[in-house]
Amino acid sequence: MARYLKLKLKTRQKYGLASPEESIRRKKKVIPRQTDYGQRLEQKQKLKYIYGVMEKQMKRYAKEAFSGKGDAQIELLQKLEMRLDNVVFRLGFGKTREQARQLVNHGHILVNNKKVDIASYQLSSGELVSLNEKIRKNHFFTSQIQENQKSLVLASYLEYRPDSGRVLGLPKKDDLAQNVDIAKVMEFYREII
Repeated sequence: MARYLKLKLKTRQKYGLASPEESIRRKKKVIPRQTDYGQRLEQKQKLKYIYGVMEKQMKRYAKEAFSGKGDAQIELLQKLEMRLDNVVFRLGFGKTREQARQLVNHGHILVNNKKVDIASYQLSSGELVSLNEKIRKNHFFTSQIQENQKSLVLASYLEYRPDSGRVLGLPKKDDLAQNVDIAKVMEFYREII
């Protein structure tokens, strides 16, 4: 399985995702003008980085979104939002999407009371996502979840219960990523698919 091995803080700063207090750069960097292709490429890479998806999976999601019946932009973001690792992150079980992905890969997450260790598993409406019994007994982990819940803003398509959560439906446009120009991403994939 492929992983993102580059410097994470530097990449977050490059895409404007780093908070000011974690930023170590003090000087303003002069950003050269970009071509249209460069802007589309940067937005695509930013979306891939946010969700932790590699290029092959992203192409497959884009192809499925284009062949769908609705708006391709919203369908692509819904596919990314309904991944198991993202829902685990959104429920506050992991501080980051990387940590949520690790929880899934290590078998600590149950979907409808069955162990699922595939991070890209697509959830559907009504499915229950919960922690397994071993991880619930871990005091360090339960205290971390309680800390995460204090600052968590739950998406409208999720319902949180202690140690579990339920997917209520598909994400709406308000729940989707706002810091990415998804139109440019779709333009990029329209040219290569």
